[in-house]
Amino acid sequence: MEFELSDHAARRAAQRNVSPDEIAFLLKHGRFLHNTGVIFCQLRRKDVPDDLPGNHRYRRLVGSTLVLCRCGHFVVTLYREAKAFHHDNCKTRYNQKPETYISCPYCRGVVPGAGAQQSD
Repeated sequence: MEFELSDHAARRAAQRNVSPDEIAFLLKHGRFLHNTGVIFCQLRRKDVPDDLPGNHRYRRLVGSTLVLCRCGHFVVTLYREAKAFHHDNCKTRYNQKPETYISCPYCRGVVPGAGAQQSD
């Protein structure tokens, strides 16, 4: 699957030591949840293929979440927090407070930004 990282997502991937092939693995095997105007792609333990060896580096991705724009080709941010799955499922259906936005180059829509104007 083709995807592009926002500047914010590229920074977070570098901080969390997540490579592009690991992001592709998350997109291929993760569970998708459409909520708050974005798509959450979450990798749960039961989503990891059974034929993957127990010490494979993809197994450390369990508990990771990618946040994608509506078209699904633009990664807004990523984080690794197993307990966030429940929180993401309980979010309101629509973003109620438009604060910062990142423009998606594919669907030309805007998606709620995770620190779009932050500087680390």
